[in-house]
Amino acid sequence: MPEQEEPLLNSGDTVKVTAGEFKGKQAKVISAYNNSISVEFDIRLEDGTKPRTVLKHSEYDVIEEK
Repeated sequence: MPEQEEPLLNSGDTVKVTAGEFKGKQAKVISAYNNSISVEFDIRLEDGTKPRTVLKHSEYDVIEEK
């Protein structure tokens, strides 16, 4: 079975999380990998930092910039 090809993402692209703790939130791509991407959210935690996480390709939708 051929590997499913995912859309190419660049640093700074915006995605919407579709699964997990941050479901429904938007995030900016930090880096794209073969099976996942790392992202940073625009929200701030109590300590003032922005949360970051790694998402599998099945856990987000790409938001088209207009």
